[in-house]
This record gives sequence, structure tokens and C-alpha cells, in this order.
Amino acid sequence: MTEIQKQDKRIRKLSFQKMIPNMITLTAMAVGMTAIRYAIDEKWEEAVIAIVIAAFLDAFDGAAARLLKAQSKLGAELDSLSDLICFGVAPGLVTFLWSTHDAGRFGWFLSLIFVMAVALRLARFNVAKEDEKPDDPLSKYFTGIPSPVGAGLALLPMIISFQIDEIVHGSYIFSVIKGPYVVGLWLTILSVLMVSHIPTFSSKLIRVPHRMSVIVLALFCIMVAGLINAPWPTLTLFGVGYLATLPWSIRHYDKKKALLAKGVKDPDDLDNDDWDTDI
Repeated sequence: MTEIQKQDKRIRKLSFQKMIPNMITLTAMAVGMTAIRYAIDEKWEEAVIAIVIAAFLDAFDGAAARLLKAQSKLGAELDSLSDLICFGVAPGLVTFLWSTHDAGRFGWFLSLIFVMAVALRLARFNVAKEDEKPDDPLSKYFTGIPSPVGAGLALLPMIISFQIDEIVHGSYIFSVIKGPYVVGLWLTILSVLMVSHIPTFSSKLIRVPHRMSVIVLALFCIMVAGLINAPWPTLTLFGVGYLATLPWSIRHYDKKKALLAKGVKDPDDLDNDDWDTDI
């Protein structure tokens, strides 16, 4: 074996740590598929928890890839396929089996619309990412709501129903929230929001002053404690809170765009320390 052949053989070897982000992505995909199995068995709470876990894993695989310098085209394609399953197919089927199947073919149609909206959003994101300018402050906004957020919001009626059912089993409010046309209308609204051009906040825009870092960590601890001890109220609060930020994000985007047109830049825009890869 020549020296060149030995060198080529060494080049083909891949460090194990470079595979960790893809392993996280595959784990998220497995968890998303497991949510479908739980839904088939009518274990609704477990199905919701599985999709939430998949969302957390999806948030970490991109950060892990950047930290380990393991970005690759394979990882990007794998991440998109995982997101389609976890945040498109899984919530679409879970909500269909839980509610919209009572509307027959129309309910299935609405579930299909949701899944296709997620697919279109992922495709648009991948295309836009190729033409993205890192130094453009406006590129730090999402266009439409991200698919993990869309998946979580799609499950919001189910999450609210868990809390109502614990208080008053089989109440009128419960039947309304679980109604196939109510859930179907909600899925349609989310589908429109995901493929829309509404600017929404991303973690790329978050900058924490050093003096506030301890407070932010304390709030994170409260969030984790809430998810562990009272997951349904906490997730409901997250969902409603995110929806409340949409008008603010539009206003924030328009204001920044107007300032950039005047040549005024925010010092934080020069910091490209972005970890976010959610789509």
C-alpha cells in the first residue's frame, strides 16, 4: 500500500463525536414515530410527551453539530426528514386519531393539509438557507411559525382537554374542544401560519446581558420544574405565550427593516453567534 493510499484511508475515517448530532436526529425521529404508536393505542398523554421530547432533541442536534463542527449535507437532509415525521406526520396522525377522524374524509383532508404545510415549510426553509446572507439582520427572523412550534400548537386543544377532563370528566367544554371541526379549523389556521410570510422571532435574536444571566438560568429552572410537575399547564402557557408574541414580532421586524433602510444598525446584529437551526 502506497503512502497516498494510506493517507486516503486515514481521511475516510470519521471521528465518533462527529456522528453524535446525527444520532440525536435519529433518536428524535424514533421518538416521533413512537408518538404515532401511542396514539394508535389511545395513549394520548404519552403521544404528546413523545412529540415534545422530539422537539427538544431537534433543538439540540443543530447546536451539537455546530459545537462539534460536524455540519454536513447528510445531517441537514436527515434533519429535514426527521422534522417532517416528528412535526408533520406525527401530530397530523395524532390529532386525526384523537378528533378529526369523526369528520370522516373531511377530517383526513385537514390532517393532510397540515402535513403538507409542514413539508412546504421545510422545503422553503432549505431553499432560503442556501441564499441566506449571514450578515443580514433580517435573516435572523423566521418566515412563518417554525414546524416544531406548529406541531406543539397543533396539540394545544388536546393539552387543554387533559386539564378540563381532570376537573370535569365528559363536560360540554371538553366535547367542544375535542370536536373534529374545531380541531380541524385550528389545524388549518396553523397550516396557513406555517407557510405564511409572517416574520416570527427566533433564538438568533435573543441576547442576554451578563448581569441577567443568573436570572435567565433561574427562569429556565422554573420552566423545567413546571414541565416535570405540571406539564399540561406549562405547555399551555408556552403555547398561548408564543401566539401572543406574533403581533410583537411583526412590529419588531417592520421597525428593524425601517431602521436598516435608513442605514441604522443594532450592535447586536453584528454578532453572528447563532445556534438555532429549528425550522
